[in-house]
Amino acid sequence: MATEWVDFRKVKEVVDFQRLLDHYGITGLTRNGDELRGPCPVHKGNARTKHFTVNLRKNAFKCFFASCEAHKGGNVLDFVAAMEHCSVRDAALKLAEWFKIGETDSPSKQSEPKMMDVPRGIYSGPGGGLFEVIATAFSGENSERVVVYRELTGDYQYRVDTPENFGDSDCRFSLVKAL
Repeated sequence: MATEWVDFRKVKEVVDFQRLLDHYGITGLTRNGDELRGPCPVHKGNARTKHFTVNLRKNAFKCFFASCEAHKGGNVLDFVAAMEHCSVRDAALKLAEWFKIGETDSPSKQSEPKMMDVPRGIYSGPGGGLFEVIATAFSGENSERVVVYRELTGDYQYRVDTPENFGDSDCRFSLVKAL
């Protein structure tokens, strides 16, 4: 029986707590700086309790209710394991599936091409127009990597596209100046 491979470090790096809370539909937590507090979703605390806390900067959580199985707290993997009543490994596999994180087969399998990297800079378009790549990010809809860029002429409109479509094999855009 083949064992499915998962990169724990990558899962923890890609999935932040805010995305995870959104995935579960957890709302009503009170924000104070980098910290969220409210009722624990693991032991289904009532709305008046604030046993559950999430530190967004540290990407960690803790429940202060003594009989809660999430009492010890932890990272996104520990949270999913407590919510889904599964092992940390199974939690990592679920997160990789939910958020489409990398390959989950084996690190030696290189069946998918590497994601194209589009560095920040000024690019020239096919008609001579100039575009500034602001950043690369992850789409909130499907967790796909995207390039955020804007026109440097006309209306200075912002645009979002996949790295493959931004700099496809037809060389639609060419780097003029790296930033």
